[in-house]
Amino acid sequence: MKTSHIFWGLLFIVLGLLVLINNFTSIFMDWATIWKLWPLVVVLLGLSILIKHKYGKSVIAGLAAIILAFAIFASFKTAANLVNHDFNVVFGDDADYEYTTTEFTEQYDSTLMFATLNFDAGAGEFNISKTTENLIAATAEGMKHNFKLTRFDSDSSTKIDLSMRQKSIFRFGENYKNNIDVALNPKPVWDMNFDVGAASMDFDLTEIKTKKIDVDMGAASIKIKLGSLYPEIKLNVDAGASDINVFVPKESGCKILTDGALSSKHFSDFEKIDSDNYETENFKVAANKVYIEIDCGVSSISVERY
Repeated sequence: MKTSHIFWGLLFIVLGLLVLINNFTSIFMDWATIWKLWPLVVVLLGLSILIKHKYGKSVIAGLAAIILAFAIFASFKTAANLVNHDFNVVFGDDADYEYTTTEFTEQYDSTLMFATLNFDAGAGEFNISKTTENLIAATAEGMKHNFKLTRFDSDSSTKIDLSMRQKSIFRFGENYKNNIDVALNPKPVWDMNFDVGAASMDFDLTEIKTKKIDVDMGAASIKIKLGSLYPEIKLNVDAGASDINVFVPKESGCKILTDGALSSKHFSDFEKIDSDNYETENFKVAANKVYIEIDCGVSSISVERY
């Protein structure tokens, strides 16, 4: 049997079986991770070209077909989950939605030493660029009552949850806005967690004592400027197809661990340790250190020193 017949035959059989099984029951697998295996198909097809042994060609072509079938099914499964659970698209200026500007503030208590900001939102423009005498001050522009802010204090620590009530809605129209500008108090040590969708984010944290930042985002654009007010900063970014720009102080030592084989990388003034690790020349001796870990899909990644 020809290798091409084995490849196409197995591809359609496995893909058809996956769809058939999915129609009658739920298949629980990490589809968002499985679809990333598609480059293996290219590798296996290359091997099948190089290998002259007919049986070997057939086995490799069969494996490539099975992996490709799972990757195709996983991509559609992931997209379907996104449509069903993560967003709904509405066009036009619907009178059912009232747009307004909402101010949020929480008073600062001098006994607070540590603060955590949890930000959960969908699509929009989100900025942190100012400081405030309050613990937090935020200005939201968009659907009325769409953002909510809650606070939990415990001894010398506090937790702020800032989230969108209807983060699943994508609306398009000349009056549509979904923006929020946040100002933070510079006195506590901050941990920050961001879970966003298709967003544009601009965070200037040079005046904030930042300890840890976790960003989980979809197809988004993010710019983060870190400061040197805390001796050790950890930045973790888990992203889809995104534009990622990070700025770190020159006096801080910085180490980057990245898992983005299909991404373009620009790490200015960094030494390449291996395929995934990069360091500044002053990393071992610098008083302040920045640890950056980036796991992303097809993205543009830039880390620059200022």
